[in-house]
Amino acid sequence: MQQGSVYVKLSQNRYFTVDTFDNHGQSRRNNEGSTFKDKNTTLYVEYGLLNNLTLFGSLPYKNLTSHYRFLEDGIKKGRRTTYHGFGDIELGLKYNIINKPIVLSVHFLTKLAWLYDGDEELVPGNNQNDYELKLLLGKSLWPFPGYCGLELGYRWRTNDPSDEYRYLLEFGVNITDKLFCRIKLDGIKSVKNGRLPGAPEPYTDMYVDYETGQLVKRTRRASGSSSFSNPSLGLEYDMAKLELTVGYQYTKKWSCEFTYTNYPYGENIAAGDQYSLALVYYFSSK
Repeated sequence: MQQGSVYVKLSQNRYFTVDTFDNHGQSRRNNEGSTFKDKNTTLYVEYGLLNNLTLFGSLPYKNLTSHYRFLEDGIKKGRRTTYHGFGDIELGLKYNIINKPIVLSVHFLTKLAWLYDGDEELVPGNNQNDYELKLLLGKSLWPFPGYCGLELGYRWRTNDPSDEYRYLLEFGVNITDKLFCRIKLDGIKSVKNGRLPGAPEPYTDMYVDYETGQLVKRTRRASGSSSFSNPSLGLEYDMAKLELTVGYQYTKKWSCEFTYTNYPYGENIAAGDQYSLALVYYFSSK
């Protein structure tokens, strides 16, 4: 971003999942068809502090619904939890090193869990602060009206979750003067240094059988609904997101975008689909 330039993107996102990638990368239906929905409105902003230094940040407001279904004594039961409020804040800086023959920048990001309580029954995040360093490379393909990009990075995660290798491949093209599209493969590879919880301990309850007058003890295992609370979070997981976007620039400053996101691969994380509609404003100081 040139000094004084501004990029603002306001997006409405709808994520839904009824499947989970197991530890072998196989997509499996959640227990008794349990579901999770994340409807959020996210504001993303970039501002050119200097010609080679850009400040960026994002803030989501989330409406989460988790419906955990399970069998108890042969009877299907359900437990519904919700959350309405802010999620994790992300703030960062991008520093441009060179512009030719490729664009090369470094990016530093911090994720901050300042706006929600970690004791929420349905949490919007892992309730911790994370830090990320990335190398960003981009190349114009002119005279072909397109570009390509590559991002490689590492995220240090505090508390229990594993650190992560981060990567992103991107290709975009202008179809006409107004219409454009892009494709992104956004991936996470776990470093496998997380602190994973043990299996839930069984518990015992008792009741009186009124036909015999005897005290009956039953040993059960926890239903696991707490672990399903937000299956889009994880402590040690791999994940790939494939984003397909089409956009229309109806003035020099204003454009709109529609994005479909699929999760083609993962381990130990939810497998879902997301639809996004965004309004974009861009002001150049040039």
